[in-house]
Amino acid sequence: MNRTQWLLTGLVLLPQSAVAYDTVVGARLGSLGFGIEAGYGLTEQFKARLGFNRYDFGFDAKVDGIEYDLDLQWRSLSLVADWHPFKAKSSFRFTAGVFRNNNEIHGSAGAENLTIGNTVYPGVGLDAVVGFRSYAPYLGVGWDTGAYKQQGWGFNVDLGVLYQGAGSVDLVPTGAFAELVDPNDIKLEEQRFEDDIEDYRYYPVFSFGFSYRF
Repeated sequence: MNRTQWLLTGLVLLPQSAVAYDTVVGARLGSLGFGIEAGYGLTEQFKARLGFNRYDFGFDAKVDGIEYDLDLQWRSLSLVADWHPFKAKSSFRFTAGVFRNNNEIHGSAGAENLTIGNTVYPGVGLDAVVGFRSYAPYLGVGWDTGAYKQQGWGFNVDLGVLYQGAGSVDLVPTGAFAELVDPNDIKLEEQRFEDDIEDYRYYPVFSFGFSYRF
């Protein structure tokens, strides 16, 4: 009997619950925006999920005295593992994983008498791009009412924290006199901007949604 035959025989002899547990698809809404996901039961207590999240939101904000028109663009791809620690088939779970993080903030400040760094520049505006680390670890807890259903709908809630690191800010002067801006003032303004968004380093994640198990 060759290796392939041994493998097929072993799969047939294993209990059905040890071969496959559940396949799930779902949708969710939360602080990372609208998301879709697919999951699979690895064992009775461990499950894996792959998801995509998207969110766009425009707002105005003042950073270091400069008024920006900002556009928050949240994009992320998640791969997480769920652990259901209780043998009583509880809906509670611990979750850990990693996000492919494409979250960014784009913005602009109108050409006027802006104080950039330590200098006032008449007729100069700023374009801003804020980026975060490409891969962000995630830890959280959650509840999934369909976790142990053989088939059917379930409701789920997740609470956790995404560590996406300190934001990196790139500022580009705009306007007729943009070339007069001292690069040292730009660097100083970028540092002040980064200090103002330091709280985005740890991003709170909360979501709720529905899923269907096959």
